[in-house]
Amino acid sequence: MILVRHHNEGNLKPYFYFALEEYILNEKLKEGETYFFTWEIHGVVIGKNQVIENEVNLNFLKENSIDVYRRPTGGGCVYADHRNTMFSIITKKQNNNFSFKTYLSKIIDSMKLLNINIEFSGRNDLLFEGKKISGNAFLQNKYGMLMHGTFLYDCDLETMVRAITPSDEKLVSKGVNSVRSRVTNLKPYLNNMTQEQLIKHFENTMTNQTYELNEEEIKKVKEMAKKYESKEWIYKKQPPHTKTLKRRITGGLIEVMIDLHDGLIDNFKILGDYFDTKPLEQFENLFIGKEFTKKVIDDIFDRDEITDYILDVNKEEFRQLLLDGVIVDE
Repeated sequence: MILVRHHNEGNLKPYFYFALEEYILNEKLKEGETYFFTWEIHGVVIGKNQVIENEVNLNFLKENSIDVYRRPTGGGCVYADHRNTMFSIITKKQNNNFSFKTYLSKIIDSMKLLNINIEFSGRNDLLFEGKKISGNAFLQNKYGMLMHGTFLYDCDLETMVRAITPSDEKLVSKGVNSVRSRVTNLKPYLNNMTQEQLIKHFENTMTNQTYELNEEEIKKVKEMAKKYESKEWIYKKQPPHTKTLKRRITGGLIEVMIDLHDGLIDNFKILGDYFDTKPLEQFENLFIGKEFTKKVIDDIFDRDEITDYILDVNKEEFRQLLLDGVIVDE
């Protein structure tokens, strides 16, 4: 394998690495070649096809200044910090029957040299003594195949479970013990090997060539990375989904169901045990085709009075119900 030197060490934002993967895959990869590099991040990374609110505890992330990123591959949500090593493998397709095992076996063989026996499990995981230490995702296109994954060295497992668990404290408190029973860090088993030494071990045992990006290539990758950094990519490229907001406010129990597609509202419906004073369709239709943002909500509430539609409703409480469902400020 060819080791990629990317000169981005210490940058914990994954945008550059997603773009580097894309650049190697689409523009550098040749027949018979396989590229490899490692990286570190701090944040929650969701799969390309996931809805953010279904996967993470947004309140916890905001309180702890933890960012959310969207990767270009499918699969599930992961949390990583600087004590977790990420790795990427980029290669030409050998056949149409992709298997994670083909490429993860290289990690397994490398760890055997440290007397650490890693096992392949399920579709895309690596286990140590029955506990997960690596999860992986992939994509393929006409140019080749990309696989990337996590490798738990000394990750903060409590923060991990709080970050990617919906915000029910009882569930979270039980979840911390649960996740510890299913995942583990490798640091205690590595005879005082540092994370930097482990990364160097992977590089020495898994690669036999080095490719170093020049200044023009780094500039190009940084430009490509802007796509992965954009709010459009992270928040608006979510699969079609329905957001449900429900609360008892002055005027009744209000439930708002919002169908979203590419960040735009397809349908907006207000349900509940309120008393309407005139048909709500006129108010609901104001949201159709708009982005679900604070600015849109404020503009609509400034132009139209919800109090004209629902008996005794508190306008500010209703507005706040909607604002609580906004996940990105504009």
